[in-house]
Amino acid sequence: MLGTLLVLVGTIAGVVNREVLDADRFTSHAQAVRSDPYVARQLGTLLTDRLLEAQPDLTAVRPLLLTTAAGVVASPALGPAVRTGISPLYRALVTGSDEDLIVLRLADAAAVVVGVVSLAAPQVQSTIPADLDVRLSSLGAREGPDGQVVGWVHLARTMAWLCPLLGILLLALSGATVGRSRRDERWPTRALDTCAEVGRGLLTSAVCLAVLLVLAGFAVGRADRQTLSGSLQHAIWGQLDGPFWAAAGLTAALGFLLTLPARRAAAARAVDLAPRTLVGNAWRALLDPGPAPRPRALRAVFLILLGIALVLQPLQVAEALLWATGLVLAVLGVAQLVPLAVTTVGARLASRHDRPSYDGPGRWAALSALALVLLVAGVVVVGALPPGETLPTGASGAEDGRCNGHVELCDRPYDEVAYPATHNAMAAASEPGWFFAEQPDGIVAQLDHGIRVLLIDSWYGQRTQRPGIIANTDATRAAALAESRQSFGDATVRTALRVRDALNLTPQGPVSEYLCHGLCELGSTSWLPVMKDVRAWLEAHPREVVTLFVQDEVSPADTARIVREAGLQPYVYTPVAGGTAWPTLGQMIDSGKRLVILMERHGGGATYPWLLDGFQVAQDTPFLFRTPTELSCAPNRGPADAPLFLLNHWITNKAREISNATQVNARDVLLTRARDCQQQRGLLPNYVAVDFYDRGDLMSVIDTLNGLG
Repeated sequence: MLGTLLVLVGTIAGVVNREVLDADRFTSHAQAVRSDPYVARQLGTLLTDRLLEAQPDLTAVRPLLLTTAAGVVASPALGPAVRTGISPLYRALVTGSDEDLIVLRLADAAAVVVGVVSLAAPQVQSTIPADLDVRLSSLGAREGPDGQVVGWVHLARTMAWLCPLLGILLLALSGATVGRSRRDERWPTRALDTCAEVGRGLLTSAVCLAVLLVLAGFAVGRADRQTLSGSLQHAIWGQLDGPFWAAAGLTAALGFLLTLPARRAAAARAVDLAPRTLVGNAWRALLDPGPAPRPRALRAVFLILLGIALVLQPLQVAEALLWATGLVLAVLGVAQLVPLAVTTVGARLASRHDRPSYDGPGRWAALSALALVLLVAGVVVVGALPPGETLPTGASGAEDGRCNGHVELCDRPYDEVAYPATHNAMAAASEPGWFFAEQPDGIVAQLDHGIRVLLIDSWYGQRTQRPGIIANTDATRAAALAESRQSFGDATVRTALRVRDALNLTPQGPVSEYLCHGLCELGSTSWLPVMKDVRAWLEAHPREVVTLFVQDEVSPADTARIVREAGLQPYVYTPVAGGTAWPTLGQMIDSGKRLVILMERHGGGATYPWLLDGFQVAQDTPFLFRTPTELSCAPNRGPADAPLFLLNHWITNKAREISNATQVNARDVLLTRARDCQQQRGLLPNYVAVDFYDRGDLMSVIDTLNGLG
């Protein structure tokens, strides 16, 4: 009983693991729920009510607002915005980020409705306050999921593989105990008892799951679709019941297969495993189970469950039966082919060595049982494989002739292309340990979402007496502290160190290379694993050119070693000696040299010519702005004739980090400054570096600078 219960729980956890905790499926289900007409109408009603609360004068056009809101919610055009909102929600569920994450909110969609209404009903535009969309967005701020949800998520992942394996083990032990009680039986019979017990347990768990699905379907069917909760229940269950029924069908099919060897041995002869014979036997058993009460009762229960399931969810039950039938047919085909091959080979070996061959049904049945048990274990392991955690994006990785996502860029020299860049790319809110995060997610996620220039800071660090906290080495601590005070202010740094309990840390152990923003105590990432992730990303995206701009407190020799150990050396671009012209993106991609590395302080010289002296080939703007009004295009670092131009576009004010990013990354602000700086400096802004790249319109501004939109 315990083994059967564990298989049941593990099957449910496995479906949750694959359908909810997998990024692709999670996104697909969320999009389908949003597009459900009942859900769209209820959300449209809620959005309309929110809008009218903010502006009661629009009550006169409520029907128009309701229709428009429902259409916006269900519209495919809202897909990218929903995907962007799903990304932090998914990361919160799977990774357990302790930052306050802002997910896609109803009020955000209401702000979209304001814009749509302005187009659909110009006559009411004058009645809509200019800041209504901002006011609506401020109504919907919510914190991310709490730690309890994350704990359940990780528990489900563990249960998805542990519970089925433990259940199969207990069922096998039960069968083995039955076999040992008959001491006059040989090992094949014990193996068959074990196999049959596992099969019966799987069949029972499949029946129990079918009962639960029928009850759940009945409960969901009673929910009122004219309410938001009821429509969501119908839509979500409509996405999940199919996979649950498929799991029930597969479990039942595996259980049925595991009972076949025992039946074959009981007949003491070769059993006809042809599909026609098996179907006929099953049909006869269903019509006439015999006079015994137990089989007749089981048949009655089976017919009742099947009838109710077919009435409530005919498509899902039919899908489960097809899954089970397909699996049974495939395994039966293998079961007929393998013994034939083994018998033929055994007969030839026996005749060659003058030894008798044995083809007893008991031994063949035992071997079949062993193979089927291994098959079940394999299915459990494969079904519990951890899901991917990266949401699908529009980044180009296919051999489609595009360069950095656009065919038009392939013939342009590297220094005549604008690239989206992230300031302090390593400081990610979605990753643990970063006190002053300046990006929403990690470096690989940034690459996935289209970022092509990563501004990172490298420092030497050591472990401390506090697990998980890295401190700068004694030689670099003074410089790191000064930089942090300049960026964040002395009081802010002291407060952060107190909160982190990092005022009196003692560096200990070997010195290693880390990515930190000044003080490693306030956030750090080991550098080498990040570079390995970049190498894996480049392998998966052969048509992309990426740039690293490194604030290098780490020496060129150690930087070069990390690049080599990460496997990035074959990708690194090396300028031609004496050459001044940059290659085109297409040439860089064709040559495989698609990674440009620039160093802020020290180039690699003749020893490492591919570690470019950044501010000999690039010039930039100031970067320490406290308010948006301070933004300027004045020259800062680098010679005036440097061909590359870094536009530093962020506000250093930790009290309003995201608000400032939302404001200055907006298209009208960012594009206006980029155009002004282009005119004043006579250069295209090649690297447009921002904080919280997911806020505002960075990607559209880059397309405009490149003449693509």
